Amino acid sequence: MKDLLVLRDLECVKAIAHPRRIDILNAFDKEPLSAKQLSEMLDEPHAKINYHIKTLYNVGILELVEEKIKSGIVEKYYYPTANNVVMSRKIIDYTLDPTSKDGEVSISDFENTVENFYNAVEQDALKLENVLEYRNIKLSDSEIVELQQVVKDKVEAILANRKENNEEKKNDLIMVAVPVDLEKETAE
Repeated sequence: MKDLLVLRDLECVKAIAHPRRIDILNAFDKEPLSAKQLSEMLDEPHAKINYHIKTLYNVGILELVEEKIKSGIVEKYYYPTANNVVMSRKIIDYTLDPTSKDGEVSISDFENTVENFYNAVEQDALKLENVLEYRNIKLSDSEIVELQQVVKDKVEAILANRKENNEEKKNDLIMVAVPVDLEKETAE
C-alpha cells in the first residue's frame, strides 16, 4: 500500500466527492472488506455499495486484494490503495492574470514544488533527512530576512564550489515563512 495517493484528474475527484464513498473509505481499518461487509456496516443496500466500490476501484482509489468463493459465490475484497488521499491543486489551476511581476510570490511555482513533493512521496523517493520543518516559532520580519540571507549565501557557496559535471539528483529547495493565526492577531 502506498502512503499517499494524489488525485490528478477531475474523474478521480468526482469519484471521491460522493459522501457515501467517503463513508466507504472511512469504514476500512486494517483488513480488506467485501461489498457485503460494507453494506452491513453502513446499513446500505448491497447493490448501492457495490456501485460505489466499482466507481472507486475504476479510478484507482480502491484495489481488489482478494477473491474468496463462499457457497459458490465469488466474494471480492477491496482495500484503499493508499493511507492518505489528497487532491492535486493543478486540477483547479485557475488565474485571471497568468503573468506575475518580479518580486511577487509565484503561486504556480509553489504549486509546482508541492506537486514535486507529492510525486516524490508517491515514488517513495523523499528522504526524511531532506525535510526540515519548524512550526509555530516566533520570528520577526528582520529575523526571517536574516535567515533567508544565510540560506541563500550557503546555497550559492555550495553551487560555486561544485564541479561542473555534477550528476546528483535535482532537488527543489523552498523556504517559506507562513504567518499563522492571522485572524487571532488581528482580533487582539
